[in-house]
Amino acid sequence: MNAAQIHLALNHAPLFLSIFGGILLLLGMIRKNQSFKNLSLYLMIAAAIFTAPVFLTGEGTEELVEHLQGVNENAIERHEDMAKISLLVIIVTGVVALTGLFFRKKAGLTKLILGIALVLSLASFGTMAQTAHLGGLIRHSELQNGSPVNEQDENESEEDD
Repeated sequence: MNAAQIHLALNHAPLFLSIFGGILLLLGMIRKNQSFKNLSLYLMIAAAIFTAPVFLTGEGTEELVEHLQGVNENAIERHEDMAKISLLVIIVTGVVALTGLFFRKKAGLTKLILGIALVLSLASFGTMAQTAHLGGLIRHSELQNGSPVNEQDENESEEDD
């Protein structure tokens, strides 16, 4: 298994774990369900953990694809820059979630930590979603605004007019 395979296999895990963790935390806070709150914190920690191999395989993936036809080099750089921001946000989220688990017996402190974790889980999802979108632009021209999938499709649509 090469870096690209690992990168592509795992890159959605932090994205979905962070949003599911945030939604579950919100439900736990509304319903005052400690099990939901605890599980949500574990999901946020898992999101942070899964981000490490995704980030660490990014450079190897770049080396494998940067010379392929249709690869957008500018998109690689934008994806890489956003990935660094996402990594930072999701690590902070994971640390806050871990802190929440350690201090779950202290009611006043827990409420504050859970509120921060909720905001950070949404921030993690947002930055990861943007990172994923920018990653898609590297190779998927159909995601680029106003860019045809290929010239043949563009020529065929012009002939139909």
